Amino acid sequence: MSHFHLMVLYAFLVGLFFSLLWRRKRRAQVKLFLQVFLGMILGGVLVAWLMYPFPGQPPAPFP
Repeated sequence: MSHFHLMVLYAFLVGLFFSLLWRRKRRAQVKLFLQVFLGMILGGVLVAWLMYPFPGQPPAPFP
């Protein structure tokens, strides 16, 4: 599995857990689930996009 698929699975499970734990009515559960799920996915993509310009490897040592 890729990192993105694991992030989607994690966001799904966390959103489901908190929506069932914190809300009683079905409509409120769905709304909270979508807020948490989309917030985590879009937040993760935004952070990844902001980190993209930075190098992923340590700088080369001086000769």
